[in-house]
Amino acid sequence: MAKFDHFNLISPLYDFVFGRRVDNEIVDLADTAEDQVVLDVGGGTGRVSLLFKEKVKNVIIADSSVNMLKEAQEKGLSIVNSNSECLPFPDESIHRVIMVDAFHHVKNQHDTIEEMWRVLKTDGFIIIEEPDINNFYVKLIAVGEKLLLMRSHFVSPSRIAEMGDFDGRAAVDITRSKGNAWIRIKKEKV
Repeated sequence: MAKFDHFNLISPLYDFVFGRRVDNEIVDLADTAEDQVVLDVGGGTGRVSLLFKEKVKNVIIADSSVNMLKEAQEKGLSIVNSNSECLPFPDESIHRVIMVDAFHHVKNQHDTIEEMWRVLKTDGFIIIEEPDINNFYVKLIAVGEKLLLMRSHFVSPSRIAEMGDFDGRAAVDITRSKGNAWIRIKKEKV
């Protein structure tokens, strides 16, 4: 784990810098119903969770940065201080699990995707939105994050899709646009 927590430091400025972009793509891909629960893993200040707040029964942010969660709580969002590798929710209890621009920041990507799968209900979706490392500008961002000593580890959308296949128990698709990728993983009935 990184000794310096960049996200606790930048939490007061995060929405000002990154909050201008609206992630309608992820809302469309989530295809939520009013009675559902959405878990935003690594959801930070809640800028994406706010898009779901009026659409579903409950939106919960799970994040390891206490200062980022304070910002989300001030927006009236439900928060849980948790690492992505050990989510404090029962098996198959969440309808939609989203992770926006955070997969490359987690300590253990394999354990993170396994844990999101564990809490996901059958017929639910995991949607991971990540910068597409195949894009030249994203490669520059990756270098910049390394220089800032962030524990970033960018992987390709196809690699994330492979991790999310769960030995054929999932239906996985990838959508790409303007340097971003959305990997949607549906938990199929067994």
